[in-house]
Amino acid sequence: MLKKTFCHASGISENSEKILWENEVDSWEKFLDNFENISCLPSSKLEKIRTEILFSIENLKNKNLNYFKAKLNPKDHWRLADSGKICFVDIETTGLSRWTDDITMIGIYDGEVPYIYVKDDNLDEARDKLKEFDIVVTFNGKQFDLPFIEHKFQEKYDVVHLDLRFLLKELGFSGGLKKIEKALGVNRAEEVADIDGFEAVRLWRRYKRGDENALELLLKYNEEDIVNLKYLLDYYLREKLRLLN
Repeated sequence: MLKKTFCHASGISENSEKILWENEVDSWEKFLDNFENISCLPSSKLEKIRTEILFSIENLKNKNLNYFKAKLNPKDHWRLADSGKICFVDIETTGLSRWTDDITMIGIYDGEVPYIYVKDDNLDEARDKLKEFDIVVTFNGKQFDLPFIEHKFQEKYDVVHLDLRFLLKELGFSGGLKKIEKALGVNRAEEVADIDGFEAVRLWRRYKRGDENALELLLKYNEEDIVNLKYLLDYYLREKLRLLN
């Protein structure tokens, strides 16, 4: 989607961008190839767009997503979803405060393989795993998951962060992750279908008292969280493109 984007150019609105698309100028390449013949926007705007595209091509070539993160309105950061290495992240904790509670599990899904890191085993490995990615997708992660992780590891992850809680709200979906999943027809495995964040805390406590089955349920629950985030992002992207077009 990024190479179809023009509204990151100074003074260019989504309306101007849509005018270009309607005139079959729907990529940076088509804009540059047809620049002399484009007449659907004032020449001053066309010059701004051309200048921006040249900078954009260079920054994308260098994988500098921070350039686009600064140029785009935060509500448009979803346009970067196909422009870097992306992962889906969810954590389990002993409570709601990153100052007094601890992370028990970090799940990271790269779109093909789920990696799950567990406290008192391999949790610290998640620190460097997260550094492999340019884009992080969460649900309510701006308020919960990422601040918890950054406090735990004393790291600042300078990534593009797509929080599906707020993105899906634009499309009329509200409430928790499980509620939205059900609204979109996403079904969980029966053994974890009724587990929520509070039950996840109890499962961890049961595991620490020696219940290995509780850990297996928690692992399954976390894996479904991160895998389902990809489905929700794909849905959001399809709907945004449909609405824009």
